[in-house]
Amino acid sequence: MSEVILKIENVSKQYRLGTVGTGTLSHDLNRWWHNVCGKEDPYLKIGEVNKTDRKGSTDYIWALKDINLEVKKGEVLGIIGKNGAGKSTLLKILSKVTGPSTGSIKSKGRIASLLEVGTGFHPELTGKENIYLNGAILGMTKKEITSKFKEIVSFAGVERYIDTPVKRYSSGMKVRLAFAVAAHLEPDILVVDEVLAVGDAEFQKKAIGKMQSISTSEGRTVLFVSHNMAAVKSLCTRGVLLEEGHIKFIGKIDEVLREYQKNQKTTSNIFVKRSNKLIYFEKVQTISDTNYFQSNEVISFSFKIASRVKNLRNIFLLIRVLDEFEQVLFSCEIGLNFRKEKYFLSIPCNTLVKGYYQLNCIIYQPAVCQYDNISNCCGFEIINNNEQFSHLEKFDIGKLYVPKNWLK
Repeated sequence: MSEVILKIENVSKQYRLGTVGTGTLSHDLNRWWHNVCGKEDPYLKIGEVNKTDRKGSTDYIWALKDINLEVKKGEVLGIIGKNGAGKSTLLKILSKVTGPSTGSIKSKGRIASLLEVGTGFHPELTGKENIYLNGAILGMTKKEITSKFKEIVSFAGVERYIDTPVKRYSSGMKVRLAFAVAAHLEPDILVVDEVLAVGDAEFQKKAIGKMQSISTSEGRTVLFVSHNMAAVKSLCTRGVLLEEGHIKFIGKIDEVLREYQKNQKTTSNIFVKRSNKLIYFEKVQTISDTNYFQSNEVISFSFKIASRVKNLRNIFLLIRVLDEFEQVLFSCEIGLNFRKEKYFLSIPCNTLVKGYYQLNCIIYQPAVCQYDNISNCCGFEIINNNEQFSHLEKFDIGKLYVPKNWLK
């Protein structure tokens, strides 16, 4: 059985909105008196879950509540959930940026954290000086840092700028260097929070490869937070789904992603709104009474567009079809004619394989502006595969059927 390298027991984190600390002297004195008397903090008995979309009845909220988790050595653990679910708060507690309100965390070995672009970098210091500074913060000796220095610089791809102050680096250069330092200075646990979104595609691929190497070849542990579900699926072996500060589901990464996707699915096949924008989507809907389709059915949508201006030129309607990981599969575009207000789009039969999909609808003028943008719109599900692929249910056959010409 693998060794447990990180154990989280009954960890909770409470914040008071709009203040630093408790915010009032009376609250501080009340807490101090309860502590002197050996009693529990009285303000831990109140508070609400962290619902970001509604006003609560108290200023106290629980960013995390009763988190229990064990992470084994060499494991790559994905932590996913909506914005405000508590992912970053958990990683900050693990990284000792902040402390838990209740509970305890036990870990073995060094923890290296990459919580945001350029974490721990001093803008006035050069890239070289920041490498040594970060290494020292992580507990490395100067000799250890020097032995890894060339490897770090080569991986980050900033050799030409290594003697330049970090304040002159682009955000992409900062994140490449920060990741390279954290990954190469041999931490026992590497904590990574959504920073790879800043890097380019080539660096993201290299970074994911490095994290896989850290876990498989070197036997180190990685905790990875990202909204890029494709990256989570390719990198992680196990996952945790957080919702409103609680652990909702723990399991194999495929099971966790499926649970997360259930929460993300749009139940309505119609989107309606009013807006004060110049041009906007007034109504978008699936031309069907259901959100569920056979693979051999045509799927049609209608788009009603309202405009407060006339005679604009070079305005386009762009529809992107996304999969359950919010990866774009394909796009359709048409120029708008303001003499008509309705547009129709059909996805031909046998185009999409079994799975869940949604639309991203955009009205824009190239190189000028984006008038309207609707995400996660009109979700629908293909419930079976084309008959010719029915025997391949256990295989990943991709998302799209394409015409094939086998040469004989």
